Formats: sequence, structure tokens, C-alpha cells
Amino acid sequence: MARSTAGWVVRRFSGVRVRVTVAAVLAVACALGASAAIVDVTLQHDRHNVLMTTAQVQAREVVALNSDLTKPLDIPPSSNLESGLLQVLHNGRVLAASRLLSHMPPLWSPGDPLIQNDVGDAFGPAGDVHVVAVPVTVGRQPATVVVVASLAQYDRSVGSVRQLLEIGLPILLAVVGLICWFMVGRALRRIESLRREVAEVATKSGEHRVADPLTDDEVGRLARTLNSMLDRLEASSVRERRFVADASHELRSPIANIRTALEVALHRPEAADWPRVAGEVLVQDSRMALLVDELLLLARSDEGQLAPAAEACDLLAVARSLVASGDYAVGPLTVRVSGTSIPVLIPEPYLERIVGNLVDNARRFALSRVDVVVGRRGQNAILRVTDDGPGVAPAERDRVFERFVRLDEARDRENGGFGLGLAIVGDLCRAYGGTIKVGDAKPGAIFSVQFPVAPITPDRDHGAVAPEGLLEPAHR
Repeated sequence: MARSTAGWVVRRFSGVRVRVTVAAVLAVACALGASAAIVDVTLQHDRHNVLMTTAQVQAREVVALNSDLTKPLDIPPSSNLESGLLQVLHNGRVLAASRLLSHMPPLWSPGDPLIQNDVGDAFGPAGDVHVVAVPVTVGRQPATVVVVASLAQYDRSVGSVRQLLEIGLPILLAVVGLICWFMVGRALRRIESLRREVAEVATKSGEHRVADPLTDDEVGRLARTLNSMLDRLEASSVRERRFVADASHELRSPIANIRTALEVALHRPEAADWPRVAGEVLVQDSRMALLVDELLLLARSDEGQLAPAAEACDLLAVARSLVASGDYAVGPLTVRVSGTSIPVLIPEPYLERIVGNLVDNARRFALSRVDVVVGRRGQNAILRVTDDGPGVAPAERDRVFERFVRLDEARDRENGGFGLGLAIVGDLCRAYGGTIKVGDAKPGAIFSVQFPVAPITPDRDHGAVAPEGLLEPAHR
């Protein structure tokens, strides 16, 4: 029970409002404490100045009241130690003195300090009494005005100031704490309102957003940031749902074909052509395996788990090897590869996937030829794949890199595509610092990929730099 109570207290008094208030009070307390210490030191230092100022004022009045040292001398009236009692000395003799000092011998002799703080009990119970000797000239004769003054009244004033600070500072800190508590509470009230709105959004389906206060302060920017985050989450959720739906749809077709082939064969097993059935099942199984492989690659790309390149790969060599090993030489289409050797830091399997998907996409729509050109521009390697097909409409050039998008649904299905090839190319390009864009070849389309060139080490020579002309596809 005690532990739960302590936990409640910690949670209750560890919030932002408490921390900000405590921090503000501590800051003000430190500032006021330092100011009070400075005031106290200044007042203590001013005791000497007050004593000297009192003595000098009295001495100037003595000089002003007398033209020479002829008795009787006129001296300022002094009735107590606080205003200063006087003795006027000349050659060790008292020429004039205040009434309270008239019976006393000279209080200062040549060679004594000008300020004497320890005067014993000569002045009775009066406290903090000091004797100050001020040399003066009356007429043309030197004299000494001895001023006896007590700083008890000054010390009482200093004590009053200290007492005021001791009482006033805690009250001032309490006021600062209350004001800070109130102001922070008002500021956090708007944030708490946003928190409640976000919590309500999390429990509701569909598109909901927090209210924008239409201010340019921190709360307004927070609200807009939250709405932007909710927009991204909603878009991500929509993409995920569409991705799952499209993947399910694509998998349904080969599964249904396998089921249909087996059901037909099992209906009349003695008449079934089992080798043909097995071949059809293997074809559909390969189709599903390819789809799963592409989905896994996209998932790794989304999670940032694509492996970095261990060494540079020759972009031109990969393109030539891929075209030579495939069935691109069969049929009416011609696939030509040209350019210069350029090293790029992309794992070879992914580089093959990029080039292969671009070439496969071009072959689906080309009428007679596909040109693959590798070149260099500055510190970037350029791969251009050009076909002489119908091209890509400007409105569709960004959309072709989305997943499960087919601009020609029937033709793409006929050639076995899932609408993931260009999406994989786009993801791989972004993952390895590249870019891809679609242009117009007139006729046909140009898919242009750009990657940073890998640094060339002394033990590896990747050939000369291609001239700018190599970046233009031939035989348009």
C-alpha cells in the first residue's frame, strides 16, 4: 500500500507542470539569492563610506564657520553620536568640542590612525562607535577635526533591509511559483486537448484529424505536425491494405489454376494426362514463388534491410551478361547493349534485378528493339533503357512505379507480370542512393536510372569515362 501511494505521488508530482514550476522557482530563487548577497555585501562595504562622508561633512562645516583658530570657535551643533560629535584640535590641544565631549581629552594624537574602531567604553553603552580624524586648514593654520560617530543606526537600517529580504523573498518565490503554475497549466491545457483529440482519433475508424488552432505558435505547429503524421499513417495504412488485397488477388489466380487442374484430373484419373497436369502445377507454383520472392524483396526494402554492397559491380558487364544469358535474342525483338564500364556500389543480384526488370518491361511494349546504354555524367552512372513502343503518358509516369499497377492489364497478365517489376526498381534505386525517371523517346519510352559512381581503387580499372554522346540511345 505504501509503495503504491509513493508511486502515485511520484507520478502526480513528476509531470511537466511540476518540473517547469520547480525549475522556474529555483531559477528565481538563485537570482534573488545572488541579488540579496550582492546587496548585503554592498551595504557592508558602504559602512566605511558612510563613516567617512559623515566626518568630512562635519569638518567642512567647521571650516566654513570659522575664518581662523581664534577662540571661541563655532562648531555645528551635535547632540548625539549618530549625527557625529566633534573635537577641533590644534597642536595637541582641544580648541572646541561638542557638549558631550567637552570634558574629554584629545581623542586623537599625531601618529594615531585616522580611523579608530576600538574606542572601548569611553562613550557608555553606545555601540559601534568610531573616531575619525580629518585634517583641515582654518584660515592658514592646520587643524584636525575629530568626529566621533556611531553606525548603530545604519546597522539597524541594514538589519531592517535584511529582515525585509528574509520575509519578502519567500513570499515573492511563492507568488512566482503560483504564477508559473497557472501559466504552465494554461499552456499545457491546449496540449492536453490535442492529446485527447489524438486519443479519440486512435479509437475511431476512418479519416479524423485534430483541430488546427490556426496560430503560428508551438501548439499550432504541434497540431499541424500531428495532422501530417496522421495523414502519413492513413496513407501507409491504405497502401498496406491495398498491398495485402493485391497480393491476395495475385495469389488467388495461380492457386485457383492449380486447384482446377487437379480437380479435373482427379475427376477422371484414368484418362488424365498426369505429366501435363504436373507441368501446369509447376508453372503456377513458379508463378507463386516469383510473386512471394518479389513481395519479400519489397518488404525488406520497406524495412531498410537491404544488404550493403561488399564491392563495386560493373554496370555494363552486368547488363551484357544478363542480356546474353536470357532469351532476349529469340523472337522479333532486338536487345542491344552499349556504353562503357562504370562501377557502382550495388550488390550484383539487386543490380541484375534492376536491369532485368527494366529490360523485361521494355520488351513487353517494344515493337522491334530495345536499347540499353550505360554511361557516366560527372560522379553519376547513367543507365538508359529505351523501347520503340507506345511510350508512357505523362500523367502515368509516376504511377508506373507503384505496386501492382499495370497500364495495360491484359497485356501484362499475358506476359506473366504482377505489376511489381518497376516498383522493385524504384525501391532498389532509392535504397542505394539512385533515382529513376521516365521520358519520351518519340516513339517509345526512356527509363533513365542514375547511381553514384563507386570510388576506383588503384588495383581496379573500370575503363575510360564515357563521352556525353554515349548517354543518348542510338537508332531511335
